[in-house]
Amino acid sequence: MQNSMTAPVIYVLAAVASGIAYSLTDVTRKALMARVRALPVLCIIAWGAAPLFLFWWLRDGAPAVGPGYWLPAGVSIGLNIVSNLAFFEAVRRSPLSVTIPMLSLTPVFATILAVPMLGEVPTLRQAGGIFLVVAGAFLINLGGEDRLHLFDAWRALLRERGSLLMAGVAFAWSLATPLDKLAMAVSGVPFHGLALNFGVGAGAFAVLALRGRTRELWLPRGARWIAVLSLVASTIAIALFLVAIANVWIGLVESLKRGIGSAAALLVGYLMFDERIGGPQVTAVVLMSAGVALILL
Repeated sequence: MQNSMTAPVIYVLAAVASGIAYSLTDVTRKALMARVRALPVLCIIAWGAAPLFLFWWLRDGAPAVGPGYWLPAGVSIGLNIVSNLAFFEAVRRSPLSVTIPMLSLTPVFATILAVPMLGEVPTLRQAGGIFLVVAGAFLINLGGEDRLHLFDAWRALLRERGSLLMAGVAFAWSLATPLDKLAMAVSGVPFHGLALNFGVGAGAFAVLALRGRTRELWLPRGARWIAVLSLVASTIAIALFLVAIANVWIGLVESLKRGIGSAAALLVGYLMFDERIGGPQVTAVVLMSAGVALILL
């Protein structure tokens, strides 16, 4: 397995930048979905990113896709469509304070799944670092004024249907990641990025069409510039994430993405939305920083 000691620094930096870009994507989507519904946003952002990957693929000479691509790619696309729809349903059913923390489980699920699927086995130190990142990310996302205690949040997993559904979303996204890596091994990053974004956009459009809501794709004027910002941030995040996981072990990338993304979202929330930073958030950042250090050493 290529670990963090032998992985080229450029790909580790790509994982870091991906986490920052994903946090900016979350902020812009939060502002956008205050004006429009979530499903059209998913369709617009996915289809909007596809042309970049098409240009990238053509610029590389449109290399042929190797055998064995469509099975992992198709399953990943299906998982991403279902998990995005489940994400929206989870936050509809239950408060954000007991749903979003479940996404902190993604690095754990991804690391475990990468062992049988890719043969990527972290060291004991790296596994400890992943645990600290997950603990910190979980703590940092436990809510605002109605902050739950850590064990209360875990009990909410059984009590809140939306919380359990969000844990399923975390597992689905984690399962899709090694499938993406397997697909890119025989196609390259640009083609898979194109197929992934086009497929997710097509899935979202199909749901809108079945519900008779395709007119919602025409965004109100006040939301269009936010949609452009969200599209740019999301495209950068996805491109960097795919480049990183194609070249670095998945547990590292997911941990950096979740840890750095959560910390960046906390800072942006403080600067842009006047969200309070207290003792639990500071503790969370310390835990995540220690975890990242253990992973990268």
